[in-house]
Amino acid sequence: MDSLWLTRCQAYIRFHDLPGRDPALVFLHGLGSASSADFPAIVHRPGLSHYRFILPDFLGFGFSDRPQDFSYTLEAHAESVAEILKHLNLTGVYLFGHSMGGAVAVALAAAYPELVSKLVLAEANRDPGVGNISKLIAEQTEVDYTAGGHAQLIQNCKVEGQKEPSFASYVGTVAITDPGAMYKSAVQLLKGTQPPQRELFLAMRIPRAFIFGEKSLPDPDVEHLSKVGIRTLIVPKAGHAMMDDNPDGFAAALIEAFGLN
Repeated sequence: MDSLWLTRCQAYIRFHDLPGRDPALVFLHGLGSASSADFPAIVHRPGLSHYRFILPDFLGFGFSDRPQDFSYTLEAHAESVAEILKHLNLTGVYLFGHSMGGAVAVALAAAYPELVSKLVLAEANRDPGVGNISKLIAEQTEVDYTAGGHAQLIQNCKVEGQKEPSFASYVGTVAITDPGAMYKSAVQLLKGTQPPQRELFLAMRIPRAFIFGEKSLPDPDVEHLSKVGIRTLIVPKAGHAMMDDNPDGFAAALIEAFGLN
């Protein structure tokens, strides 16, 4: 794992830089997750394993530092990832974002168009005020969430993990997430970007695609996005945590979405 010192944050952001051929694929994780946990098993799938992968953990999540004065806005997370790409002298990457990571990916591609040549989202937060877990978190005060709400969320995930295997994986990454970072990121995710990320996503001229899990359907955006020229793909036998539910199906969708050989 590599580390990059961010002077403006006085913190290290950490990431995997897995060698392979260009274009580099950059994967961004969701709220309470970590790219270092979500994606290593995916990058070795046939059709993907020969590419270079950059897997950042957002500040406050995974192995990255937890700066207390970081804003945790979508734009601030995007800027931190952009600093990694600039540090590595990367442009024109293929960018993927899952859930909150999709919203960050949109902010990144909008602010730094030279860094991104293709954009694929998976069940990303498209509109302000949408997100079950982020709403549950934001209904509490930051004091209440950090004092007991975060521990309760972990316990709830453990209970759900008995019924849904994807929650068993998620509880591990939530447990190592900084509670303050989780709270601030959830609040900022509900605020969204300005303009809203849906508007930014639709206005882009780079190739784009959107991936849904079959268990998350029906979703009106399957038809709507297709009508406006954005390719939609569905991972069979998978819900929101599609990389855990059906890793082979998820990898196949990524290969198709990015047009990889």
